[in-house]
Amino acid sequence: MDNPLYRENLDSELEEPNVNNTVKSMTMFDRVFKKESFCTKYRSFLCVVGGLLVGCFVTVGFCYLFFNLGNKQNCNVQSSVSARKQDDNQISRMIEDVNKTKEDLMVIHDMRKELVDYLTDIENTTRKELLIVKTSFDSTLHLLIEIRKTREQELSKINETRNIAWEFYAEFRNKSKTEQLSKMQSTNQFLEFRTEMRNMNFNETRIIQQWRNESKVQYQEFRRKSQQDLMSFQKMRYDILKVLAATDMCVRNETFNMTEPTQPTDIVSTRRDCLAWKQSGSLTDGVYSISPDDTTILNVYCDMTTDGGGWVVFQRRSDGSENFFRDWQAYEDGFGTIHGELWIGNKYLHILTQVPTELRIDLEAWDGQKRYAKYSSFVIGDADSKYTLSVDGFGGNAGDGLDYHDGLKFSTYDQDSTQGLTDCAKLYRGAWWYRRCSHSSLNGEYIKGTNGTANKNMGVNWEKFKGDNYSLKSASMMLRRKT
Repeated sequence: MDNPLYRENLDSELEEPNVNNTVKSMTMFDRVFKKESFCTKYRSFLCVVGGLLVGCFVTVGFCYLFFNLGNKQNCNVQSSVSARKQDDNQISRMIEDVNKTKEDLMVIHDMRKELVDYLTDIENTTRKELLIVKTSFDSTLHLLIEIRKTREQELSKINETRNIAWEFYAEFRNKSKTEQLSKMQSTNQFLEFRTEMRNMNFNETRIIQQWRNESKVQYQEFRRKSQQDLMSFQKMRYDILKVLAATDMCVRNETFNMTEPTQPTDIVSTRRDCLAWKQSGSLTDGVYSISPDDTTILNVYCDMTTDGGGWVVFQRRSDGSENFFRDWQAYEDGFGTIHGELWIGNKYLHILTQVPTELRIDLEAWDGQKRYAKYSSFVIGDADSKYTLSVDGFGGNAGDGLDYHDGLKFSTYDQDSTQGLTDCAKLYRGAWWYRRCSHSSLNGEYIKGTNGTANKNMGVNWEKFKGDNYSLKSASMMLRRKT
């Protein structure tokens, strides 16, 4: 028989195949009979009583039918026929009811059998799960026992290690105390020895100090005489130049004005730098003698008019008369002429920038356009650092062309410090603080006759002003001590 309740139970099992065979999946039996009520508790008893009631009802019906038929035999034919028809109808209905009751009883019997099977399955599944849980519990308990034994062994080893470490520490502390005592004794002996040496060297120190004082006096006297001799030589050289100029003009029947010298005439000694000359009252551009470190004496060109004056001109490009494609030694010592194109020398730049120094760069294009760049901090390292450039605090209208080169070493064609694989000094025929390679290069080859047009990064170049395919007409670099 196609039982709908049984079919629903099968559908629920197909829909949830992964659920444990417990009373978690709800079938129609669960929803109907598993409510905690009187019907649930006494469902078997109710089924039996219901069956008995239905049987009694059927028996009473049959008895009633037979008694009525016996009592009505003497009735007329027509009434008996109609009554029989009614009785037949009632009997047919009762038979239908009985059949339906039988079917319901069969359904109830099947449901009961299915319920018993289901409960049996649940009992078997529960036993299996309980067995699995017991087995898992036993395994877990065994594992915990093993872990406990292992931890006890580890704790025992740790205690042993701690005891050994404590013994070692006690031994080390005793040794340390002994070593400290020995060290204190050694220190006392050293102090005694040093005191003795100081006493022994006291006379030698006094003699050395006396010799230093005498040497300093002699050096100052020698320096004063040297400066005087140098000034005398400069004056004599200047007088000779004036005589030669006058002689040349006389030969040409020209007049010579002796009151218009081309160089300052008030030089009587050296000063620290051009700013010191400016502060002492010298206002004329020209060649001055300076001594930035009290030992080195330089003749430099001082710009006394640009941006407040007091500038030392250490680089100048104006006409291409000087070859700037030179080796390391030439750039270290300096080359060129004071009034023309020049490079003062890297070793002198290092000396001049040992105090807070600022930098000014003046640029001019072939169309007459002028720009400048100014830096509030400018330092050149020593020879061991390969005259490393340190520059900061940009200002001006030419664009910051040195920021890319900050922190780089100087490079020439015979000592390349370029960070890339390209030998930039050889490639661009100059010397500069190259990286890969440059955003500026004022010591490149001087290019004439092209109205500034040049190959990339060639020539006297300042990329932020006219681009990297332009060579400038003139450029000058000046430094000044900050006050």
